Order: sequence, then structure tokens, then C-alpha cells
Amino acid sequence: MTYENYIKGMLATFAVEEAYRYGGTDCPLAVAQVLANRVTAGWHGGDWRKVILDAPSKRGTSYAQPFEYDTRESAFRQIINLIDDVYYGIADSSNVNVDGENGIVPALYYCVLHNVTSEWFRQSILGDLTNHPRIAVVGQLTFFA
Repeated sequence: MTYENYIKGMLATFAVEEAYRYGGTDCPLAVAQVLANRVTAGWHGGDWRKVILDAPSKRGTSYAQPFEYDTRESAFRQIINLIDDVYYGIADSSNVNVDGENGIVPALYYCVLHNVTSEWFRQSILGDLTNHPRIAVVGQLTFFA
């Protein structure tokens, strides 16, 4: 196994555990795209591993119980196949990133808007919509710049 494959495995695992509960492939891939946006933006020096490990501290919605999923499901397999595109920066990110006046505005944060469990997220993101506007909705997840 290569280090690159290890990181892609971490990315897929986090994205699936974070968003597969909402059904289909779109939400997990959108979460993966947010992490890719953070890497591109230079969070943690652009280190994928550090960005993935830090991701739980920046989410708006947490659940007490982990989501159980079946790795034999076709949707799960599709996520695994598409995670390469996110990692390499060639995925269609238009579901979470939007065109702005000065170019692409990347989604850097997300939550289930009716179930925000992080006080940090309430204050820092929802409390500052001027700097962190809502830019997309994918399934039950709302994305912010």
C-alpha cells in the first residue's frame, strides 16, 4: 500500500462515517470535497492526514452513535471509486463550490442545519454569515464558505 492510498482510505472512511447516513453517494462525496477544499486552502499546511484528523472539530453536527453501513452496498462501492477524483482535484465540485465574483468560492464547513450540536460552529460559522455565507445544500447537509 502506498501512503497516498492510505490517505484516500482515511478520506473515504471519514466521509462515509460522516454523511452516508443521509443516503446515496452525494453527501459523503460533498464532505470529502470540503476536506479537499481545506487542503487546497492550506489548512494544516495542506497536509491531508492532519486535515482529516482535525475534521471532527470543525463539523457542525455530531451524533452520539456511529452510523453502521454495509461495505457491500453499491452506493458505498461507488463512493470508493469516486474518492480518487476528489483526492486528485478532478471531481465535479459544483454541488458544494460556487462561482463568485472573484472565482470559485469553496465550501469549508457543513452541518445539518436543524441539528447543530457544536457551540463553536454556532458562534464561529452561523454567527458570522458575512464571512461564512451559505453556499450549497446537498441532501440534509448545508455548506458554508
